[in-house]
Amino acid sequence: MAEKPPGKNLQHVAIPERMRSLPVDPRGYPVPVVVTRDRNGKPNFAANDESIRQTLFREDRCGICGGKLLRGRWSVGGPGSALHPDGAFLDPPMHYECARYAVQVCPYLAMPSYSKSVSKIAPMSYGPSKVGISYNPTVFSNRPDLFLLVMYVGQKLSYDGQAVRSLKPKRPFRTIEYWREGVWIADAEGRVAAERYLQEQDAVWEAERKRSQRQSTAIIQEL
Repeated sequence: MAEKPPGKNLQHVAIPERMRSLPVDPRGYPVPVVVTRDRNGKPNFAANDESIRQTLFREDRCGICGGKLLRGRWSVGGPGSALHPDGAFLDPPMHYECARYAVQVCPYLAMPSYSKSVSKIAPMSYGPSKVGISYNPTVFSNRPDLFLLVMYVGQKLSYDGQAVRSLKPKRPFRTIEYWREGVWIADAEGRVAAERYLQEQDAVWEAERKRSQRQSTAIIQEL
């Protein structure tokens, strides 16, 4: 299958100094350290290498360039991850310049038409060092049309055994930027859009909760 052509921002956004040592794919996209590669070294931008993801969390390194993080760090996600009381991030934190580059250039964040779902990603043949794959939630077909770039000092990690499951930043955030289709939008517009998304999702999450509750009740009754 042919690679999707590069987005409109790729040629117009300079690669940050921290990212210039990263390899680039044939389209010119820098390859983040966390993404999965097949046996031939081809990156799959839609999936994170779980062993590398764990190392980045453990060593407090940027999820894009792999460099050591500063005290203040950044995460990118939809309104649910950033603003919902139970919201959390699966990806390691980033440097500001790395996160800002990603939100402008990454097809999954900056191009709404590039919303290939995980279920449609072709299987890859992974090398022997791969111990697991962590899919990036931003690639699901129901991706939000708004992404938030948030800065914080302090974080809490949740674990499955000894493995990091997710990250919850310390709130309130020091800074919030609102981005749509690779463009930084005004705070007032962003807040309204984020609140609207959360209201819509609350209805979806509540319906899902009730459905799961009914299914659990039915199973108990069968027993």
